[in-house]
Order: sequence, then C-alpha cells, then structure tokens
Amino acid sequence: MKMKRYEAIEVITKALKGDELVISANGMISRELFSIKDSPSNFYMLGSMGLASSIGFGLAFSLPNKKVIVIDGDGNILMNLGSLATIGHFAPNNLIHFVLDNEMHASTGGQPTVSNTARLEEVARAAGFQVVKKVSSIESLRTVVSEVLNSAEGPSFVLVKIEKGEREVPRVSHEPTHIKNRFKEAIANRE
Repeated sequence: MKMKRYEAIEVITKALKGDELVISANGMISRELFSIKDSPSNFYMLGSMGLASSIGFGLAFSLPNKKVIVIDGDGNILMNLGSLATIGHFAPNNLIHFVLDNEMHASTGGQPTVSNTARLEEVARAAGFQVVKKVSSIESLRTVVSEVLNSAEGPSFVLVKIEKGEREVPRVSHEPTHIKNRFKEAIANRE
C-alpha cells in the first residue's frame, strides 16, 4: 500500500540526525514539512517552482562536508529536469534527493503530471546519480532513508510513490527573508 505525502515526510524527518540542511519544494511539501518539523536548517521554497533541486545542488557542491536533503515533488522536478543532469555530472556525494510522486500538481488543483510515463528514477540513473531507489511503502522508505543517510556514495535519488490526498496544514508562517536569514545562520553555526 502506498503512503501519503505527509507520512513520507514524517519518515524522512524522523531519520535525520539534525545536522543536515533540508530544502523543500514549494507548495504542500514545504507546508507539510513546516507542520511536521520546523527548523532553522529547513529552507522552505515559497514560489519558485522547480528550483529546490538546483538550490540543493548549489549547497551540496559548495558545502561538501554537509549532508543536503532535497524533498521535491514530481511536478517540481519535471519543471527542471536539467538539474538532474547537472547533479549527475558534478556528482556531489553529500546530496540526497527525495521525489514524492503522486502523479499530480497537488498544490494547484490536482492536474496530472507525466510522471506515470516518464520514469524519473531512470532519468536520474541516466543523468549519473550513483544511488537510485524507488519505494512505495512506509517500510521500504524507512529502510532506504537509513541506507542513503549512512552511505558515503552519492548523489542519491529516491523516488517515493505516494497516494493522492491532502492533509489540512497551515501555510509556512515565516516571511521569506526570515527563512533565508535563519537558514544562513544555521549554516554558519555548523561550519
């Protein structure tokens, strides 16, 4: 049985050690992450659809001693497939890219994406990701999250097949400048 997006984000965040930098895609992913575990180490995308992977890559490339987690959606990554090629080419081993795939643009009304035919895990593999996994249950996600967090190999790409459906969660209440400033401070405090 597939899991809901909220459950997938809970599994990922519970496994984190606390010293990772987390970039979350705009829309419901950022809202749910904010609801589950707000942290100065979380960079919530507000707008800027498709850019979580690019921001995550920039951080992973420039901060090679920090583990960088990107929590993305299928609609977001489909808007910026070129980022997968860039990540694969430069191959930062400290980047873990989770794509939560419900085959729709959940935040804008449920319009279907093409992720049911575009095999995103195969795109990541072809782009050069060193570790590529596909999961569709909470149990398998728990196992894979632990594996990729504790691996020295990378970059890692984990396609997480999820069910359609929303949970009532609040919007991210922080202003964009506050998100940016506290994130920069969290990075500086860990160097």
